[in-house]
Amino acid sequence: MKQLISAADIRQAKLDEKTYLVAPVKEFIITPEAREVAKVEGIELLDAAPVVAPAPVSITMPVVSEPVVGQSQLIQAEIEAKLSGVDAAKSAEIQQLIAAAMADFNQKLPASPRQINDDGIVLIHGKAVKLNVFDGAPGKNIGLTDVIGAKEGSNMGVGYMGWENAFFPWTLTYDEVNVVLEGELHVKTASGTTIAKPGEVIFIPKNSTVEFGTPTHVRYVYITYPVEWL
Repeated sequence: MKQLISAADIRQAKLDEKTYLVAPVKEFIITPEAREVAKVEGIELLDAAPVVAPAPVSITMPVVSEPVVGQSQLIQAEIEAKLSGVDAAKSAEIQQLIAAAMADFNQKLPASPRQINDDGIVLIHGKAVKLNVFDGAPGKNIGLTDVIGAKEGSNMGVGYMGWENAFFPWTLTYDEVNVVLEGELHVKTASGTTIAKPGEVIFIPKNSTVEFGTPTHVRYVYITYPVEWL
């Protein structure tokens, strides 16, 4: 799944004194607001890390798989962004070192890093969860990742959602609880709009027809019952 780059990511890049982000179109979705903020903040969005005109260098690169190549480019961009005076030779040396270190890396990192104890207790490291694209709201750049479900033996579903400045309709065939972590979550019904902010909880009963959204941004945890909510 592609990763989402939001306006918040652009602002963080500015705070980190970066002048560009490497975001290949095959691996990332960039929200319209993120592109606008990038223009204002002077952050370039590149398909690959910039390279200074090359000097004659002879390098034999290890053969790595396509997913690792994409990841190594991101790592290289992060390293070079924090160094000064990186010329073509130094850039090539960094690339070689990264490729050598990752040559034997053949396991995909989990979408939601977790700790599973022998007693069945699962700990999700929320800040490490990367949101995938939610197909239920096409064209809205809604991010969603399930983290707890039937495969963990749970009769509840748990996951994370997040997006910026968008609304979409939904009819629930399950009970749902939403715990807002960032921004504000708007839940519109025929009776009005309920707005929840960080630390607040919304309960939506089964068979409700609502419009989820936010005029700014939002990230929250959802809990559904029963577990099969789609």
